[in-house]
Amino acid sequence: HMHSDRPFRTCGSWILALVLCLNACSDASKQSSASPPIVAGLASAGLDARVRGLVLLGELGCVNCHAENIEPPRIDARRGPDLAAVGSRVFADYLPRFLADPCGVEPGTTMPEMLGDRSDKARADAAEALAHYLRSFDARAVTAESPEPEASARGRKLFHQVGCVACHSPRDDAGNESPLPGSAPLGDLKPKYSLKSLRAFLLAPLEARPSARMPDLHLTPTEANDLSSFLLAQTPSSALLKPITTPIDAAKISAGRTLFAERGCVQCHKLDDSARAPARDATPLRKLDPKRGCMGDKRGSWPHYSLTDEQRADINAALLSFDEPLTDEQQIAQRLAARNCVACHPRGEHGGPAADRSQFFTTNEWSLGQDGRLPPPLTGVGAKLQREWLIDSIAHGQSIRPYLRTRMPGFGIGVATELADLFERTDSLPPIELGSLPEDREKGEPMRNLGCELVGDKGMNCITCHVFAGDRVGTMAAVDLIDSTTQRLRREWFTHYLRDPVKFRAGTLMPQFFVDGVSTRPNLGEGNAARQIDAIWYYLSEGRNVRQPSGMRDPPIRLVVGNEALVLRRSVQHTGKRGISVGYPGGVNLTFDAESLGLNQIWWGEFVEASSVWTGQGSGEAHILGHDLATLPKGPAFVVLADPTAAWPEASRRALGQRFLGYDLDEKQRPSFRYICEDVTITDAPVETQLDGVARPILRRTLSFVSAIDKTLQFRAARDARIDDLGEGRVQIGRSLQMTLPPSSYRIRTAGGQRELLVEIQVRQGSAQMVVDYRWLEESK
Repeated sequence: HMHSDRPFRTCGSWILALVLCLNACSDASKQSSASPPIVAGLASAGLDARVRGLVLLGELGCVNCHAENIEPPRIDARRGPDLAAVGSRVFADYLPRFLADPCGVEPGTTMPEMLGDRSDKARADAAEALAHYLRSFDARAVTAESPEPEASARGRKLFHQVGCVACHSPRDDAGNESPLPGSAPLGDLKPKYSLKSLRAFLLAPLEARPSARMPDLHLTPTEANDLSSFLLAQTPSSALLKPITTPIDAAKISAGRTLFAERGCVQCHKLDDSARAPARDATPLRKLDPKRGCMGDKRGSWPHYSLTDEQRADINAALLSFDEPLTDEQQIAQRLAARNCVACHPRGEHGGPAADRSQFFTTNEWSLGQDGRLPPPLTGVGAKLQREWLIDSIAHGQSIRPYLRTRMPGFGIGVATELADLFERTDSLPPIELGSLPEDREKGEPMRNLGCELVGDKGMNCITCHVFAGDRVGTMAAVDLIDSTTQRLRREWFTHYLRDPVKFRAGTLMPQFFVDGVSTRPNLGEGNAARQIDAIWYYLSEGRNVRQPSGMRDPPIRLVVGNEALVLRRSVQHTGKRGISVGYPGGVNLTFDAESLGLNQIWWGEFVEASSVWTGQGSGEAHILGHDLATLPKGPAFVVLADPTAAWPEASRRALGQRFLGYDLDEKQRPSFRYICEDVTITDAPVETQLDGVARPILRRTLSFVSAIDKTLQFRAARDARIDDLGEGRVQIGRSLQMTLPPSSYRIRTAGGQRELLVEIQVRQGSAQMVVDYRWLEESK
């Protein structure tokens, strides 16, 4: 038989962290609505009825009144939200509506009906008194604000990316829920929270809900604002009424204080109020009848939960087996279900993202496959992770896998310590003999060198798949070897895992380097598997001060040309420090050497890889990515010759008095180079051009000449072993480059064992112009 004077239960749950009304227009004059409480973690397959019942006894707050009388306690008990600041957290007119009809305002809430034994009017008056009492602790009024559409759009992306949909249903473009089984409904939050108060809650959920049923997702202030804007962006008809702020009434405060004490609200919600009365003793938990009192169909002066038949059966299974000991694994299952950890993490054969939610688990590193988007399993985690790391990860979250877009949240130190204890007691590995590691640094140098060699590209090439001390080398970016291995992992697990990674995670991308205990690198460390594994561990244990392994290099930075030209002012292959590389849409590229004043390279295909000039000291050179490369003569490209047969001068452009004037960009970011040669100002404007019947774009170079006096310039357009005049201004250079020049303007001569293409430019009456086309002859390959 249950005690008739039942205490007030908690109005919060981590799964209903943002919880709120699907039917905000419900008022205290309506009959109480029957809506069963939702605990999201119970939807996970594999939980037996007893464990589900224990979770319900904890999540519904039963153990806050009904003593277990067992040490240590078996049920993971929950407390209600901190109500000291509830007045500044929710709208004033929301509180009485919720207190009068919790299930009607928040379908799925774990808060029971507390006033169901009263008439409609009495229930409304009692709810109003309780609301005034709770608001008296923090009288700062919550005021409405309008979310910004741009912030809401960002918040929608964030909501479906960082893990909110692990517990809550996804939403469509209009913000409406697309209900999924086992979801904690959010519904319409607008009647409860303002933008400011919801933002503050999301930034520090553990302050409002110390039991950590809503974990801390480590949102930045901007992210919290965006997420709040998204969740409050809907304006259904139920939320069109402007929230009303009713002045706090002293008489109602007094009545609410008395009611708060009489109904035992203190059992779940602690308030600094010395006037409250102590709660009466309640029936011990093992003697409860799930068909009567709080859990029965009849409403009275006690709290009332609208349980389903399945929930009552689960609670009954827990009560009937209450005196039977719980295994550590059952306690783990209870805690993981209560916090819905199983929505993200499998343990054993159960848990992990459900099929209808899997699409929301995404990654920044698709090359890692499923491991790159799904949170890691908790199977054997107590034998895998060092205790301090494990506690810190659960309590505060962690980002050891930055490629996961779903965040590991923080649940607080209390549950973290409990779970770490249980994991450590439960999880184990087969015995394995570990070799001794040198304590003296000097004596450990040979082992450290072996580990360095094994990690590098001459050994097992771990750096190809793993980040190393923050630097990415290969095509993948799995967990950082330096920052996580010896700080995070237990040495026994590390040794077992390297020997047989597939045993620990089927389908892993981790290679097997020790097949049947035999090393695949017999040339290192005498091929001794145990020695090699110990050496890798010892080497990585040095941390970030360790010598880099062979093969470390800057990650590739491939510059990709979009709809506009891309200009890189850095050293590039075959060009000095004053090289200017230009990539044009369509895949034609060039380099202009501002030092020698000459366009010296043209290529087709991809632009450049620039890591060596954008990292470190930037002392390297960018690498050309395209394969169809044509080289042109090193400048200076324009000179005055004493006579047509004179040799091309070897003097530098500086010695010749030539000057580079810079370049201008057109509307498509294409540069026009400007320089002075022989007192002639030259504007050199290359652009990409598509010709009919030609697959690739050509490079069309328009050269404009301005001079105060008449001049005759010579332009060395090409120098190669093969230069053939094809007629009509077309000249083939080498095997695959064709230039088109003004007919009769050029001549071909032999000089120094090479052929030269020289073009004469007559600058008369102050100006001249010439157009040169460059085309790659694919058919001549």
